[in-house]
Amino acid sequence: DFGTTSSGYAFSFSSDPESIHMMRKWEGGDPGVANQKTPTSLLLTPEGIFHSFGYTARDYYHDLDPEEARDWLYFEKFKMKIHSTSDLTMTTELEAVNGKKMQALEVFAHALRFFKQHAVQELKDQCPSLPERDAIRWVITVPAIWKQPAKQFMREAAYKAGLVSPEKPEQLLIALEPEAASIYCRKLRLHQLIDLSCRPPSNGLGSDPPVDSSFRQ
Repeated sequence: DFGTTSSGYAFSFSSDPESIHMMRKWEGGDPGVANQKTPTSLLLTPEGIFHSFGYTARDYYHDLDPEEARDWLYFEKFKMKIHSTSDLTMTTELEAVNGKKMQALEVFAHALRFFKQHAVQELKDQCPSLPERDAIRWVITVPAIWKQPAKQFMREAAYKAGLVSPEKPEQLLIALEPEAASIYCRKLRLHQLIDLSCRPPSNGLGSDPPVDSSFRQ
C-alpha cells in the first residue's frame, strides 16, 4: 500500500492465502506502539544515493543541521504528484524540499526498492527456503481515479526497482484501492458486519425504516 501520507505492506503464503500477515515492525516508530505503516518519506544523500525511507528518513532529515540539510534530497507526500501532472511521462521530475529536482520514476523506484528489500528479508526470516527469483507475486494498490499513464508509471517504477522483470509482467498486479477494499469486505464474517436493521431509534422519535432483507444478505 503505497500511500500519500503513509505506506505499508502485508503478505500471505500460497499454502494458506486466508492468513494475512501485516508488517508492524517499522524502525523509528513510536516506542511500544504497533505501527501498521511508516511515513511515505524518502531521503537521498546530496549525491542522490538512497539513504532511508519512512520514520528513519523523516527523523534523520529533521535532525540534520539546517545548513547541511539544504544539500540533502528529501521527498514526502509525493504520490499524488503523478496524478496531478497532466502531461505525465517517464521523464517527469519531482522537486525535493530543498528545490532540487529528480526524475519521478527514480524517486518512486527508490521507495519501491526499499519495500522490496524489506519484504523479502521478512519473508526469508519466516521461510528460509524462499527461492531467490519469481517466488513472489507483488500487488501494488493505486487510486481508482488515476488515469492509465499514472498506472503504467507505477508499473515502470516497479520494473526499475527490480520487483519483477518486464519479461514476466504477470508477477506484478496493479490493483485499484476500492476493488481491494471490496474483496476484503467479501471475506469478512457475518459477525464482523454491522446489522443496520438493529440500530436504536434515532433521537427516540420512532425507529428507522427496516432494512431490506436482500440488502442485509
